[in-house]
Amino acid sequence: MSGKEKLLITGGLGNLGSWLTDYFSEKFDLYVLSKSVKNNLNCNYTLIQCDITDIDELKKKLTLSFDYCIHTASYNEFFHENYAKKALLINALGTRNLIEVLKNSKIKKFIYLSTFHVYGVNSGTVTEDTALTPKNDYASTHLFAEYYLKQFYSTDNFPYIIFRLTNSYGSPKYKDSRKWYLVLNDLVRSAYIDNKIVLKGNGKAKRDFIWMGDVCRVIEKSFDFQTDRLFNLSTNRTHSMMELAERVQRVYTKRYKKDISIEINKEDSTNSLDLQVINLKLKKEIDFELEDKIDEEIESIFNLLEDN
Repeated sequence: MSGKEKLLITGGLGNLGSWLTDYFSEKFDLYVLSKSVKNNLNCNYTLIQCDITDIDELKKKLTLSFDYCIHTASYNEFFHENYAKKALLINALGTRNLIEVLKNSKIKKFIYLSTFHVYGVNSGTVTEDTALTPKNDYASTHLFAEYYLKQFYSTDNFPYIIFRLTNSYGSPKYKDSRKWYLVLNDLVRSAYIDNKIVLKGNGKAKRDFIWMGDVCRVIEKSFDFQTDRLFNLSTNRTHSMMELAERVQRVYTKRYKKDISIEINKEDSTNSLDLQVINLKLKKEIDFELEDKIDEEIESIFNLLEDN
């Protein structure tokens, strides 16, 4: 026996989940729940192959008593057929199934990675008290999962923490990642394959980007949280799509010693909107500094594409 506490990460072979699995692999007796076993990580963990939409299978597979659970398993491929149904089954019902199976264990914290999209806004100042007006199935199903957590806290004192995450970035851990549509991955791949950077809009849209390494560090600190249960996980600052494209452009030019153009959608007349997703509540709970690793991750994505 290792003597280490047991940590379960759902979706631990996914985009953010793989970062968490790599980060926590030496710190805990780590178990990764994944429906797919196509990919594998070169670190220490025990794989539990399971579909969270099947509660009977969950009951058979999750027989251990876990100290902590980080729940990242979700479905956000909105461009897939029958997305709404799949999102409801995985994001909402899947979360409920997981809670149902774990609620009678001695789990200390259940960390849920929700999304700032539950607020349904793309401008203004967003705090945890901002009205919830989800505008798509991804947001609605994550909000539904949040309500399940509050429900089970009320009835079973289930110990949860919700992080409403903004746009996390970091190089995929796999060459055959399904997340090339994420903005930074997409811009770098466009530069590498097409020798140009193509923006779907006019470049003025702004987003809050947070490095996945920082997400891992904050989650680790949250294991010791005692009172508050809901936090925005953001950087308090935004980058426009054009700023991001220009950073890819600079890294590309320095790396490959040649110029590259940036193309925008000239038919997009959307004006720039200011957005600030406030993380002051989290800052009051823990002392931490967030890092800007965009350029480093651009380099890492280029490395991954070259290896492929």
